[in-house]
Amino acid sequence: MIDPIFLLSPPRSFSSVVSSIIGQHPDLYCFPELHLLYRDDIGHLLSNKSNIKYARFAPSGLLRAIAQVHENKQDSAACSRAWMWLANNQSMTSKQLFEYLCNAYYPRVCIEKSPPNTKTIDRMIRLFKYYPNAKFIHLTRSVVGASKSLKEFFEFRRTVNSPAAGHPMVKENYALMWYAMHRNILKFRSIVPPSNFLTVSGEAILSDPRVVLPQLCRWLGVSDDSLCIDEMLKPEASPYAFYGPRMAPCGNDPKFITNPEFRQMRRKKYSQYDVREYLLSNGRPAFTRSYLDKLDDEATIERLHSWDYSMLELVMDMEAQLGYA
Repeated sequence: MIDPIFLLSPPRSFSSVVSSIIGQHPDLYCFPELHLLYRDDIGHLLSNKSNIKYARFAPSGLLRAIAQVHENKQDSAACSRAWMWLANNQSMTSKQLFEYLCNAYYPRVCIEKSPPNTKTIDRMIRLFKYYPNAKFIHLTRSVVGASKSLKEFFEFRRTVNSPAAGHPMVKENYALMWYAMHRNILKFRSIVPPSNFLTVSGEAILSDPRVVLPQLCRWLGVSDDSLCIDEMLKPEASPYAFYGPRMAPCGNDPKFITNPEFRQMRRKKYSQYDVREYLLSNGRPAFTRSYLDKLDDEATIERLHSWDYSMLELVMDMEAQLGYA
């Protein structure tokens, strides 16, 4: 198979719409969120306790991707057969399954965009060890926009009584999760060849696609002609830009699935004063022990406990590193 492309970002960073846009290029193909490569094998994936917690058979995006490969459709029967196929192949490694899916679309280059890949540096290092020649796109979004969107997402989950409403992230400050995941990605960048790592703003793609997408295509080594760009601006044509059956409903952001057509956005620019005021107005964050245990930096942990001036400066500094200040 051809080395894949990995899109790295925290949740709520326009990853569903941006990956779908990129995946509509004739030489590329984007999967929904597979939640796969940080698992060891299919048996590990199916036995994961989160499947029980969230009342699902397997990740929605993975079931839909397998159904699409096997039957070119994603109805309830096709997704059920996809789950049975997984159950009968539990010894297959996650890498073997990913390559099985990618080979179905050869010679197109496949894109994987599951946000949990960025939860720890070890997960990203695993991707790099599997595919040392892969390309990595670091997708960014302003801390204000990302935090507001994440808060809105979990409030929506609560209104529909989703089990995910009790996820630990709901209890934590959204801006700090944004900070921690971008910190992981920037640390990971140091081990990837510079020519294979690109940071791009989601706001830039969505507000000025005719300028940014040709640049992205040239970096990826695919055609940047106007016909290809026209196709990329049809994310609604993605085979995953609609709701799936009850057993595998999403795989992409529900907000994107509800209205997947491309809409050029008016880019919002937040001054340092705006960002500071937004962060301060959201009050002191609450933390779960499990979240703090994932951080290995004692100084950062102390700042997180107090949300003091120093922690605020860390988030502001990350905004500057990502080009938002």
